[in-house]
Amino acid sequence: MTQLSTGLLETKTTCSPIQDVHLEIFKSNQTLLYEEEANTKSVSFCWLETLPTNNTEAQTIISGHQMTRNSIAGFNRINKTGGNIWDIVGANEELCCMSLKWNKLQERINKLNAFNAYARLEECIGIDSHDHACAQLKKLFNRHFNGQPSTKPNSFYDLAIIFLDNENNESTNDAHRCEATDLIEDMVKLIHEDRAGMPPITLDEITEYLNSRTESLNTICRKIFNMDVIELVRRVRLEQTRKAFLTPHSSTGLKDFTKKRTALYYGFKNWKKFEASYSTYFGESPSQTIDRSNKNIYSFSAWQGE
Repeated sequence: MTQLSTGLLETKTTCSPIQDVHLEIFKSNQTLLYEEEANTKSVSFCWLETLPTNNTEAQTIISGHQMTRNSIAGFNRINKTGGNIWDIVGANEELCCMSLKWNKLQERINKLNAFNAYARLEECIGIDSHDHACAQLKKLFNRHFNGQPSTKPNSFYDLAIIFLDNENNESTNDAHRCEATDLIEDMVKLIHEDRAGMPPITLDEITEYLNSRTESLNTICRKIFNMDVIELVRRVRLEQTRKAFLTPHSSTGLKDFTKKRTALYYGFKNWKKFEASYSTYFGESPSQTIDRSNKNIYSFSAWQGE
């Protein structure tokens, strides 16, 4: 998880699972780049419940699908080629997520003869719809979190299948992920790559691996992240140093003694400039992060719903 804006990060996650269905609401006060582990055991359906009143367009991108108020996306996370999925979660946008078991979903699809639903799961990255099944699915989800917990998990499966099977739903213009999104994911993976015994990958190495020019990467980064590739790399590097400072596997004293060396490893040669950027970005100094790193307190606030 990489924070894409400055200030203290606060997140709120409310989980309320029932048998064979995992239900979750996620909200953050900062824009996040979020890596989600791909799998072949579950299928996710995600939509936005609320948007900031001052925004007309959502910032959230799920599995390459630019979300709108009517979007449901994420169900193509059944990954056949390996590799994780990178999502962007917009600041103050309430994200609702429902995960269904793939084997049970298959059984229900076969029982309902909803063969078009298979095609949607295979091909679409997201669907924009406000049809009856979509509205009923969201209503069932909301009721579950508002004092009327569901005791019939099959209702979630059936409504999801009917939604997928509806041929009148307006799917994305291109059912496949766009080249720009794939390029961004490949680049972010390279930046995060931990190469044993070697320093972090450089921008020149990134452009060489991706067979792309820096100018092209800058254009895509500005479009998706509203920053150039250098700034994105810098923010990921700051996040990596923070994780090193927060690790519970080293003593506070050792981390404090090696903090400048850690910053240098991640490409920050000037300690004073690094310290200023770090403080601006995370709302605390590196020393403050280290001081509380072994006290089971983290730099974001999280509340677990009942």
